[in-house]
Amino acid sequence: MIKRLIKKYWHYATLTILAALFFIGVSSYIHFLQKDGFIKWGSPDETANYIFAKLYAQEGQLIIFEKYNLSVGNILHPRSMRSDFGEIKPVSFLGIILIYGKIASIFGYKIIPYLTPILASVGIIYFYLLIKKIFGRANALLSAFFLASFPVYIYYSARSMFHNVLFTALLIICLYYAVLMAGKNKGGRNALKAVGTLKLFYACLAGGFLGLAIITRASEILWLLPLFLILWIFNFKKVGI
Repeated sequence: MIKRLIKKYWHYATLTILAALFFIGVSSYIHFLQKDGFIKWGSPDETANYIFAKLYAQEGQLIIFEKYNLSVGNILHPRSMRSDFGEIKPVSFLGIILIYGKIASIFGYKIIPYLTPILASVGIIYFYLLIKKIFGRANALLSAFFLASFPVYIYYSARSMFHNVLFTALLIICLYYAVLMAGKNKGGRNALKAVGTLKLFYACLAGGFLGLAIITRASEILWLLPLFLILWIFNFKKVGI
C-alpha cells in the first residue's frame, strides 16, 4: 500500500520539497538582510512599493500628505514617488501595492517582504501543473526544476518588492486555468451541465488572475492581448464565444 502510494505520488512530494526549499532559500536572504527590525531595500522602487503596501494595509490609503510641499513646489519626495499639492503618491504600477497591502491587512504587515517568495513557490507548483497538462509529467517535473534554479527567477524573488515574479506567477496560474477551461468534455449528456459550470469556474479563475497580472505590470498588456487573442482563435471550438 505504502509503496503504491509512493509510486503514484512521488512526483508531487518532490515538487512540494522543491517549492519549500526554494522558499526557504530566498526567504533566508531577505530575513538575514534585515537587522534590528529595520527593513532594507536595494532600490527606490522596492522602498516605495513597501511603504505604500504597508500604508494600504494599515490605513487603506495610498497618499502621504507633506504640508511643506505646498510652500516649495512639491519638490520634497523620495525617488519613485511624486507629490501633487502636498500629496505624495506612488508612481509605479499599483498592482503589487494593492495585492500585498490587502493580504497584509489580514495577516499583518510583517508578511509583506515574504509574499513574493511565497507566490514564487506557488508559481513553481502551477508551472509544473501547466506543463504536465500539455507535455506530460516527466517534462513538467524537469521544467519545475529548471524554473526553481533559473537565476533571474531566484534574483527577482529575493528582490521581493519588484513586480516581475509576482506578474510571472499570476500569469502562470492564469494560463493553467485557461488550459483547464479549454479542455475536452468528458462524460455523457448528463455530465455536460456540470462540465459547463466547471469550465465557467475555470474561466473566472483564469480571467481573475489575468486581471491581477495586468494591474501588476500594466505595460505587459501590449503582448498579452495579442497572445490571448491568438490562443482564443486557435481554440475557438473548445472555448466558444
